[in-house]
Amino acid sequence: MMNILGQIRFEKATSDEPVGLLDSAILDEWRIPFGYWFDQMVDWMDINAGWVLDTIRWPFNFLLDNFVNSFLLTVSWFWVVLFTVVFGALFRSPRIGIQSGFALALCGLLGQAYWLDTMRTVGMVIVSVALCSIIGIPLGVLCARQDGVWNVVRPVMDAMQVIHSFTYMVPFVFFFSIGVVPATMVTMIYALPPLVRLTNLGIRQVPEDVVEASRAYGAPEARVLIDVQLPLARPAIMTGLNQCLMLSIAMVGIAAIMGASGLGLQVFRAVQNLDVGLGFSAGFALFLVSVVLDRLSQPEGDTRGLFERISGAVKARRSTDEEILSELSERSEEKETQEVEWNTPATPQERKGLLFAGVGAVVTLVSLFLTWGNDAGLIAGHSRNADLDLTGQSFNGFAASGGNWYGIIVFGAVCFLIAAVITTVRNPGSVSKWMGAHGSAIASFVVLISSLTYLIANTAQGTVEYSHGIGVYLAIVGGAVGIVGSLFALQTAPLAPHRPLRVSIAAGRILAGVVAVILVLIGSISGWTFDERGAKDLPPEAQAEINVLREEVELSPALVAINNSKISSIINKYRMTVETINDGITPNGGGLSYLAIPLVILGFLALFPAVGIFGFDEHLRWRWSVIVAGIGAGVAVIGLGWIISLARVSDLQIVTGAGAFLTALGGATLALSSRSILNEFNRKKVYENPNIGQNV
Repeated sequence: MMNILGQIRFEKATSDEPVGLLDSAILDEWRIPFGYWFDQMVDWMDINAGWVLDTIRWPFNFLLDNFVNSFLLTVSWFWVVLFTVVFGALFRSPRIGIQSGFALALCGLLGQAYWLDTMRTVGMVIVSVALCSIIGIPLGVLCARQDGVWNVVRPVMDAMQVIHSFTYMVPFVFFFSIGVVPATMVTMIYALPPLVRLTNLGIRQVPEDVVEASRAYGAPEARVLIDVQLPLARPAIMTGLNQCLMLSIAMVGIAAIMGASGLGLQVFRAVQNLDVGLGFSAGFALFLVSVVLDRLSQPEGDTRGLFERISGAVKARRSTDEEILSELSERSEEKETQEVEWNTPATPQERKGLLFAGVGAVVTLVSLFLTWGNDAGLIAGHSRNADLDLTGQSFNGFAASGGNWYGIIVFGAVCFLIAAVITTVRNPGSVSKWMGAHGSAIASFVVLISSLTYLIANTAQGTVEYSHGIGVYLAIVGGAVGIVGSLFALQTAPLAPHRPLRVSIAAGRILAGVVAVILVLIGSISGWTFDERGAKDLPPEAQAEINVLREEVELSPALVAINNSKISSIINKYRMTVETINDGITPNGGGLSYLAIPLVILGFLALFPAVGIFGFDEHLRWRWSVIVAGIGAGVAVIGLGWIISLARVSDLQIVTGAGAFLTALGGATLALSSRSILNEFNRKKVYENPNIGQNV
């Protein structure tokens, strides 16, 4: 029946008979050629206004060629990371500088290709934000000082906020083709509205009496703007820049569709080719870049997380001026609350306990310079044949064939422990709230578990002879002493929560503990090392099958994604048949799951008093949470130390597996389950009335 009706309509529409008003076919006779109008305008501009397009293209070409291609891509990764650390330390804080540098270094450790794409992404975002600043801030200032300009710009901003980001791509592809230049243009246009609006609102929020007072003293309008309005509007402008940056990062993936290179293109290729490994690696690098740029540009006093600021930036594109103004007012009211902090002094028992822990730290520090291994590389032997027979040689805790990264992690924890002891004894709470008994306890757990990991690790298959040195045993003793001293100090450490803890069992923390146990158990039966040194060329039958798939792609390009997936499957299947996989419990592997499993179970059991099952005493829950965090950090170090130790000495055909990563993730999950309660406790007592703090 439907086919007959369709045929009747078709015959009626194509016949000479007039079409009825109620028939949809009449729409073809009254079409409005909207698309043709713009097609004609584009053709006209291509022919007659090429110089205008070249003028628009020039700043993007200039910055991308000179800043990105000729500078960022040629500078050594070391100097870029060092600059990030210094820049973050000077303009934000030393902690943020170090964290940003470390995150950026991780992008490089994924491989040289990822580092270059990271620099391309960073360069494209910086160029977009820089050009947004050049255009957006002056335009916002002009809108704030001239209502007539704002009346014209405001509807344009409203339209830009409503239009979907994909719509921006169409005219830029028409005028500028595809590539990194038009992609950067689209990114800039997408990120511009919040900066203009927040700059406008920031200037308008400056108290009128302050502006009138400056004018009354004879200040010209330029001085009023530069010396009064812009400094007072700085928080709003910095918020606009941060949101501009967040929106630029959000556009990286969409820009890849327009031919932009960088991490967004890697993610796009991973989706096209169904390449899971590439997708996760590129996605992780893109996440790290987002964190770095967010931390370095975060406005002062804005404690929101990365995803909150990205969502806030997207929301700001769709918000009205009144909504943005209301949000800024709420933040300013929060900042105006006056607080005075008063550090409580250390108790005698706390001092004695930390001094005892300091003795353990000194012992551990000395142990790192003593012998940890003899005649072979214990950890390095699992990834480098040269370390299987080193007869007559001995290695300390820092050597690649000795303690390797486990020794380096011990060194870092010991340095933190010593700093915590000195800070608490001399001026408690002056540096950081973590520089106390709870911080030293966590560091001591890391020292002990890292040393035990090295002690119980299996020797690699083929090791001729190996024996432990005195250094690793002293490190274990030092870690144990540190734990005893820190736990003794915890008994009377005068830390208190900012607000009373909930009198209820924290079921979420128990769930996190269950997840941690599951991750470590799965990690124990997953591969910790994948040895592909036996994999040579593909067998003839596999190579022939791959050649057939490639020929099909040449005949039909539409099969690219499907055939690439099939080729990857064939290669991976062959690799799985020839590679040697050692999990966390096999005798030929490191066998480190034999330590990780009991520890994560012990940490899970320690969660019960920490979450309030045995009582809701705040300090009792806090002390057990410190133990949980210490054990979790130690379990995380087991997997993390294995990954970076093997990366330090590994042949290219030996890679660490998901088992070590899952173990590290499980330990981190367990440790972070205590984050909420540990963040609540502080040595500082906070008073809203400044006079109260002075009278204490």
